[in-house]
Amino acid sequence: MADGPEKDEKTEEATAKRLNEAREEGQVPFSSEIMSAATLVAGLLAFVTVGPRLAQAAGAGVAGGLARVGDLGPAELDDHSFVALLRGAVQGVLPTLLMLILPVVILAAVIGLAQVGGLRLSPKAVQPKPNKLDPIAGLKRMFSVTAWTRTGLAALKLIALGTTVVLVTWKDILRVGNLAGGDLGPVVRAIGFLASKVAIAGVLAILALSIFDLWFQRTQFAKDMRMSKKEIKDENKSTEGDPMVKARIRQIQREVASRRMMEAVPDATVVVTNPTHFAVALDYDDQSSGAPRVVAKGVDQVAQRIKSVAREAGVLIYEDPPLARALHRSCDIGDEVPEDLFAAVAGVLAYVYRVQGKAPLTA
Repeated sequence: MADGPEKDEKTEEATAKRLNEAREEGQVPFSSEIMSAATLVAGLLAFVTVGPRLAQAAGAGVAGGLARVGDLGPAELDDHSFVALLRGAVQGVLPTLLMLILPVVILAAVIGLAQVGGLRLSPKAVQPKPNKLDPIAGLKRMFSVTAWTRTGLAALKLIALGTTVVLVTWKDILRVGNLAGGDLGPVVRAIGFLASKVAIAGVLAILALSIFDLWFQRTQFAKDMRMSKKEIKDENKSTEGDPMVKARIRQIQREVASRRMMEAVPDATVVVTNPTHFAVALDYDDQSSGAPRVVAKGVDQVAQRIKSVAREAGVLIYEDPPLARALHRSCDIGDEVPEDLFAAVAGVLAYVYRVQGKAPLTA
């Protein structure tokens, strides 16, 4: 029995790499209900705005067509005359019809792109996948939480629409019925008003359900994309490299750097030391105009190795604890001695030259 979550239990949020791979395979949170609701809202607004103009254009087209038919008289309507009548009717209605359709199409495209994060081609999404033909996997999808939720939303949509229609029309239906037998104008206006209320209430109900569906799709997608701690660890290994391998590489790099540093000690001019902890090897070429340069440094065991190599090579070891600590703290390997230590280092080099019997050090 396990006291905590198993290693493969998916308890961690998906990484950016996992989400990017899912998108390349066409897996994104997508709500078709929000698309339907958006197109219904756009269609309703466009119809309210353009509807009267569309009705006027359609009426003008019908009237024009009847007038042309009247002009033709009892003559037989040939193909050329029929096409001309049809073209005239379409040309009269088409601009207004486009004003009604285009907003719906544009809004649907915007909502769709917003859900998937913009336009992006995903070749993997259209590749054939044999696992989709697996009947067992198909049954699992049919009885999954997502499938049951979609079925429930469809049933809830029908119930909501039916309830909305009943509630909205309950009070007005009797008033419209009392207009029966009266003038056509008031009846048409009452029916139009009632139809508008039903349409608006129905769209609002569908919009509320679509917002819930959008929330559910995103929540379910985030849950499906969850990763186990082992998966995250494996992903980090694949992207950043195995920590053990990286540590080994760093160790090798340190060993190479240390070996090169030790190879430079025999050619040093002097090694400044703290007797037990610090050692800094300096190299100075009195034929150049440059300052002394640090060619090796170390503490504790490394310092002892530097001094050992220096003794074997006959390099002078000079004990000056404050200067050794200052050089170790202020300089990296390859750096020139800073100006604030020039005087102290010059004194050390002068001592070295006296011991070696060389010419005095000059500024």
